Amino acid sequence: MFLNALRREASRAESTPDNDNLQLRQPPTPAVELAAERFRELAIWLILAGSVIAIALALQSGVNVDFRGTSEICLLIAGLLLASRIWVNKRIDRRIADAIGVIAVAAMGGMTGGALAMLELRLHFPVADAMLQSWDHQLGVDGIAIVGALVHDYNWTFTFMQPAYNYTIEIFFAGLIVLALRGDRIEAWRAAFCFVGTLLTTCLIAAFFPAKGIGIWAPPELLADMAPQAMRNFWPHFDEFYYGSDPVLRLQVIDGVISFPSFHTVVGLLIFAMWRRNVVTCALAAAFLGFMLLAIFPGGGHYFVDLLGGLAAWAGWYALSRHIERKATPQMALVAA
Repeated sequence: MFLNALRREASRAESTPDNDNLQLRQPPTPAVELAAERFRELAIWLILAGSVIAIALALQSGVNVDFRGTSEICLLIAGLLLASRIWVNKRIDRRIADAIGVIAVAAMGGMTGGALAMLELRLHFPVADAMLQSWDHQLGVDGIAIVGALVHDYNWTFTFMQPAYNYTIEIFFAGLIVLALRGDRIEAWRAAFCFVGTLLTTCLIAAFFPAKGIGIWAPPELLADMAPQAMRNFWPHFDEFYYGSDPVLRLQVIDGVISFPSFHTVVGLLIFAMWRRNVVTCALAAAFLGFMLLAIFPGGGHYFVDLLGGLAAWAGWYALSRHIERKATPQMALVAA
């Protein structure tokens, strides 16, 4: 009788439609997996939205686009995305797939944001340097005085400030790879999502506040004591797209031309957030962030309000990422139930 009962139970189970028992036979995806996938999908949608805006700006302004040298880059990014999606369902290759995916998504977001940053200058909103400087003075901050003190009294800080500022993006991309390869999917994809979101946000804000930075207020003797093009690195592209009569968008040499808000500040905070969970990595990231933020004055020629704007952009997108993460948990609980 016992064997007959087992046969009847097995027969009833086999007659049940597959869809009815799908969740019983397949374990639910963990909440962290769902959150990581949400970050990936939203980042791609943001890139598509930014691309549409960039194309509209290019058409509206009549800017010539030079595609030479970009086909290899586009093919590489497309190949990375394809490889990521092919491998994403193979457990043994999941970490490699994530590493490829986050790099491809962040690279696409960077190209889209870089194009936006230059094309939006053709809108010719009033140059905001005088306003940004007045905001700094209202806060009691004098960027030129800070640069002068760093150059003349604390020159040793440049040993740490220069690499921290010059290699911020490279450090961020390296962090994406490390997080993905160690299996920390949610932090890797959170960082990629926030990178794309904050970049598009800073670009959209910067369209209304085009500025060349505190370098325009620096006395010649201070500039002479600094490295060539310090505080003035992006001026040639700014002048070409803001004042030039026939600029050419060269996708292979896209450069940042944003003063307010400071995207360097954003990326520095993203790096800090990526490594916040471990005491050692958090301390190292905090030290890096401190020198990098100090370097935005002599390195990027930013106003102090640029730093505050970058902080606000990062805080908004990071808070949104935490909301998405929290929202994934009850959804997975309902699926499991």
